[in-house]
Amino acid sequence: MNGFYWIYLVMFAFLIAWDFAKNQEQRRLIYYGACFFLILIFVAQDFSVSIDIAEYMRQWAVIPTLTLPEMLTHKFEIGYVLLCWVLERVFASDRVLLLVLSVMIMVPFCRSFEKETENPMIALMAFLALGMYMHAIIFWRQLVAMAILTFSYRFLRERRFWPFLLTVLAAMTFHKVSVVFLGLYIVYRIPINKWLLLACGVCSVVLGIFGKPIIEFGIAVIYPQYTNFPRLSIGGGTLLALLWVVTLLAYWLLHDRLNEDRVRLPFLMILIAATIQPICFAFYNWLRVVLFFRIALVPMSAQLYAALFQRKEGNRALALLERFTPRLYSAVLSVYDTRWFQIAAQIIMFAVLFVWYVSELEEAVYIMAPIV
Repeated sequence: MNGFYWIYLVMFAFLIAWDFAKNQEQRRLIYYGACFFLILIFVAQDFSVSIDIAEYMRQWAVIPTLTLPEMLTHKFEIGYVLLCWVLERVFASDRVLLLVLSVMIMVPFCRSFEKETENPMIALMAFLALGMYMHAIIFWRQLVAMAILTFSYRFLRERRFWPFLLTVLAAMTFHKVSVVFLGLYIVYRIPINKWLLLACGVCSVVLGIFGKPIIEFGIAVIYPQYTNFPRLSIGGGTLLALLWVVTLLAYWLLHDRLNEDRVRLPFLMILIAATIQPICFAFYNWLRVVLFFRIALVPMSAQLYAALFQRKEGNRALALLERFTPRLYSAVLSVYDTRWFQIAAQIIMFAVLFVWYVSELEEAVYIMAPIV
């Protein structure tokens, strides 16, 4: 984490510059400047960040020696294997792999944040504060797959199954867990109401209590070769709390907008993550599945920020203040539209998210050395 703090501060500088920008063209330039900065850090990272990267780089040396049948049976998915095979033959430096991966991850996500939110800079900051950028520089295949899936949102909403399926299959060539995204096509049109939340809450409790026997049964039936594989059961409590807090807060603040495309999809993704996450208490590797839906916390953070601090009309938080604390309501309303109130709200919001993420690391050690 020794490089993460100053990266966070630099991104805050981009965020403040965005707030003071005079027009949309300047904001777009600042936004993609921040995206380029994150790509640069990705490319310049030290390979000692994690054992995952050490294995990726070991396979970088191995993959070019493989035959096609060996590549098809490699432990990594064929899309990633072919990417390494091509890049190693065309370029001498292994830094090219980092450059290509960073572009494949960051550009689709940045494009998605522009389309899915009214304030993409807030979303990009949430991408950093919620730990998704740290995941990006460590779990390459999974984040590339998740970035590819952002192109499926349009097909999901338009109910175009075959393009949606092809996008999911493309993502699966980098991480096979992408198949879980197919479930969204089924649940996307389910009515969102209090009964759905109650049912998901009950399922979450049941999975928390019976997660271990469910995992044991699934492995015995589907992957018997992993029967004796150690199944860690560490952490995840604060993540579960965050997922449910965001779910309930979004349901309260954005209740009238849950049928809008920009709100409905991230809400359902977070609700799915909150429902299935308790299995992580029995099987920590389940977080790989949760991560595919947890990414929706990023655009939802931007939606909640707007609902709390950028819209007076229909603002349920302000209505609550007006009802129970009129004096505080008057004080807030007098500064609500000021730029400094917005900046203070951003600082508080991202400080809270950053503290949550650091606590979620639970003694994990990550080393970042941006200067190579």
